[in-house]
Amino acid sequence: MVEFDYLITSAFGFGEKLILELLRRGESVFAIYPTPKDVPMSFLGKKNIKYGFIKFEHDPILSKTLPRKVKHIIHIFDVYSGRFSKMFKANTLATLLLLDWAKNVEAESFTYFSSGEVYGTGKEITEGSRLEPHGFYATTKYQAEMFFRFYQRAMRINTIRVFFPFGNGIEQGFVYELARALKSGGPIEPTYNLISPTFGDDIVTPLLNIHGLKKSGVYNLCGSPVNVDAVVEQLGKIIGKSPNELQIGKDTLTGNNKVATEKLGYVETPIADALERAFKHMR
Repeated sequence: MVEFDYLITSAFGFGEKLILELLRRGESVFAIYPTPKDVPMSFLGKKNIKYGFIKFEHDPILSKTLPRKVKHIIHIFDVYSGRFSKMFKANTLATLLLLDWAKNVEAESFTYFSSGEVYGTGKEITEGSRLEPHGFYATTKYQAEMFFRFYQRAMRINTIRVFFPFGNGIEQGFVYELARALKSGGPIEPTYNLISPTFGDDIVTPLLNIHGLKKSGVYNLCGSPVNVDAVVEQLGKIIGKSPNELQIGKDTLTGNNKVATEKLGYVETPIADALERAFKHMR
């Protein structure tokens, strides 16, 4: 029976960097993508990597595609916007199916890429804060987290709540939508006025380090607080456009990353540098 060290549902850009680092370390990886055309060119010719193709929003039968033995699962894939039914299937139902599969193949650990939006609103939010998701996306992530208590006896489960991730290859999410609206000349009407966005490249090290811990845990990953109008201004300089219409909401959502910094080695890239690296291709 072929056993893989990691299974990664790697739809986001930092999934590529994560997989490349695992391969460099000699780990074997089974990577999930929606279609063959989504596989990064950087993986071609690499050893110790196999692929499976699953559209999580389409009621998949996982046993037909996934390997029969895996040690660690890192579940990154999600859908940020669109039809409610699509988001529910991709974010909530798919996580339940993957948890059940992980239990059946006796996986050692399951790391879940959740969202800081499960907290709703607040400043300097810690991992023990109350969960009060407001939007439908945040609710699907919250619902998925509720399943974990039924599986924690079977495997170690880690939850990483990432606040407003953005970066190369991340073509969805709050910050990306700001950039897309700015580029298209459409109205910019963000719900939040103060956020703590997270650069995708900064997520890789915590995901690698989390497997050195022996217990299940919850970790906030987030950058420093920044006003949304300042993010829009910086994006405008990078893209070369000014907003035609900007109406910023009143909600605030910033996290406290102390636990992730101390236990997972999280290090933040300064926001100006991170935005430049993430969006310079939109000029």
